[in-house]
Amino acid sequence: MPADPKKRRLFRILRRTKDTAEGGSASVTPEAWAAHGRAVASAREAALAVQRMTSSLAQQRGAVDSAADRARSLGARAVDLAASFARVNDSFERLALVALNAGLEAARLGDQAGHGLALVAEEVRAHVGRGTESARELSGALGEISNDLAQVGGHVDRAREASTEVAHEIARAGSAIADAERGLSDIGERMKKVTGTDPETAKAIADAEEHARALVGSLATLSGKVPRALVVRALRPALEPLLRLLDPDAADEEGS
Repeated sequence: MPADPKKRRLFRILRRTKDTAEGGSASVTPEAWAAHGRAVASAREAALAVQRMTSSLAQQRGAVDSAADRARSLGARAVDLAASFARVNDSFERLALVALNAGLEAARLGDQAGHGLALVAEEVRAHVGRGTESARELSGALGEISNDLAQVGGHVDRAREASTEVAHEIARAGSAIADAERGLSDIGERMKKVTGTDPETAKAIADAEEHARALVGSLATLSGKVPRALVVRALRPALEPLLRLLDPDAADEEGS
């Protein structure tokens, strides 16, 4: 009977499909591709994170450099102010000497002639004393500011060194991530060669496997309950295209 060879081929293919479905070997490829896709996505996210860190570090470096420039400018200004205070102190010392000479001259002139000059000399000495004290206090405060600026400069220098080290680490991380992306790309190409599939094909195969499992399960339920010929006749419109797809030799024999 011409239908018997077709039936035998059909059930042989279905048995092979059942064995493959039970073995579960076809499900390895979609899982491998899914894991590969997750690894690629993680590598890309890590690369983006490195780019964000690089941009943020560049901004921080700019802020640190600006602070360093400001600290140097303030330090130079403090040096200039210290020199100005030295000149002020020298002026006070000269003014004190003038007041002393005026007092001596007032004493030489006597009480009547030198009284006014003595008062002026005393007033000048009082102002010189207060001015000298204020200048001394300002000079001390300026010295503290200079010390603080020196400490700030040291902190800024250490921050710049740290940012340079971080920049090097980020560059190394970026290089490692780039190597990982190239490695994953190479793995993907090798998987395509080994499996003969790509992610989309693997997903389609997995879907077909699920449908095949359902078909095998339904046929197993019908086994022994319904005559085989009735099952084949009912499913022939769907199974004959499947037979031609899975067994091209059968299609060639049928065409001949």
